[in-house]
Formats: sequence, C-alpha cells, structure tokens
Amino acid sequence: MPWQIYLGVSILLISCNSLLHRSLLKDEGSSPQAQTIVFLGLGGIIAIVIALFQHKLNLFFSPILMWNFLLLVVLLTPAYLLKYRAFQLIGASEVVMFAVTGRLWNVVGAYLFLHEALTLKIVLGAILILVGVMLTRFEKKTFTINKGILFVLASAVFFGFSDINDYFILQKFDSTNYLIYSYLLPVFTLLLLQPRSLKKIRYYFRKDRASKIILLSLFDTLGMLFLYLAYQTGKNIAVIGPLRSTSIIVTVALAILFLKESNNMTNKLIGSLVAAAGVILLL
Repeated sequence: MPWQIYLGVSILLISCNSLLHRSLLKDEGSSPQAQTIVFLGLGGIIAIVIALFQHKLNLFFSPILMWNFLLLVVLLTPAYLLKYRAFQLIGASEVVMFAVTGRLWNVVGAYLFLHEALTLKIVLGAILILVGVMLTRFEKKTFTINKGILFVLASAVFFGFSDINDYFILQKFDSTNYLIYSYLLPVFTLLLLQPRSLKKIRYYFRKDRASKIILLSLFDTLGMLFLYLAYQTGKNIAVIGPLRSTSIIVTVALAILFLKESNNMTNKLIGSLVAAAGVILLL
C-alpha cells in the first residue's frame, strides 16, 4: 500500500486526539502524569493485541538499538508530560497550533542526522504548511507567551526529535512491536520515578471519562501504527513529517462539524488554502 494512504489514515485518526485530551484534562481532578499512564498504558495493551492478531509479537531487538530505545524514554516521557500540562493551562486550539512547530524539528533533524536532502522545495513546502496551520488557529491580533505555550513549545522539540529516533529504529524493527515499546516504556519510567501518580488514575474510573480515554487510546494506537508504516514505506521523514501537520486542518473541520466551533472562519479558510499549497509542494 502507498505511504500516502497510510499517512492519510493516520492523520484522520490522530486529528480527534486534541479534542479528547482537552476534554479530559480541563477538570481540576486531572493530572498529566495520570493521563500519560492511563492513555499510553491502554495504547500499549491495544498494540499487544494487534501484534498477537497479526501473529508477529516479538519484543526482542538488536543490542545495536539499545541507545535508541533509551533515547525514546528520554525524549517521549517529558514530551507527553509537558504537552498534557499545556492542555491544562491553555485551550486545545493553542496547544495544536504551537505543537505543530515540532514538524520544523523533523526537517532539521532529518537533515542533520539522517542526511536527507533539504531542497528549497521542501523548505518552502514545510514553511507554507506551518504558516497555514497556524493561521487556522490564529484568533487574536497578537500572541501572548505564557507558561502553557512554553510547555507545548518544549514538548514540540522533544516530539520532533523523537520522530527522527522513531524513523531510525523502524528501519530495523517491526512497526507494531515498536509501538508497544513507544507506549509502555514512558509508562514504566513514570511509575518508577513518580509511583504516587497511580493514586490519580481513579479520575478515569467514571463511565464517561473511561469511554473517552479508551477511544482516545484506540485512535492514537491505530494512528501511530499507520504513521510508522508510512515511515517504513515512504522512507522520507523530511516530507512525511511536515505533511503530518495537515492534521490540524482535519481537527478544525471536526471541531466545526461536531463542536459547532464556527468562529474565526476566515482565518481558518485562508490557513487551509496556504497549507494545501504546502502539501502540493511536498508531494
């Protein structure tokens, strides 16, 4: 199957995540640590079920990749905590808007560490996508830098370079089995460093919250699996990384359709057109 189809399915599934994360984290009883443990823990279980269904569960990896798996823990654990903390402090639209800067780190990292060609066309495409998706979330004449924005910008750096590490591992390791590690290693790390976080997972025991976190984990697991398959098939993270940014356009459409967020339509329309132009340059 072409990598474009894998990526398209991934974008569609992951686009729902921000709305669900925000709805779970806006309450006072929520916790970034507990959300990370429950969300990633469920995702890891789902990934194991998928691997068993595919008859290819095999968690053994070459010792050569040991440092890459350690890097996974170092990058992803703070990335999730920072982003979920940002969801508590600022709106989902702002989180999504600033989180997309991680795609810039995809391009930079692909050039520095994977030695991928960085052409003017790729640079212009990436810039147009970033400008476009930011315009769709720009509702004020000025940006106010606050703690929440700083948290999400920091998480974008971690996630951006984590994508490079993912890409390297996926050249030598099965995508479904890697998905298990990418979910469960940060969970085990948090349980080791902050065991008291377990007390806060009862927040998700209520029926409505439980259904949201299960749906969220299912969407994210399948979305990330399709993304990894796109990496393995397409073999060009400098293109795939920025293209992932178009998920914000899908998120805007879903918010308008299901949450009736029809405000700021002009900027959203202009931003979508600018991002579409960037996509054309990258294809």
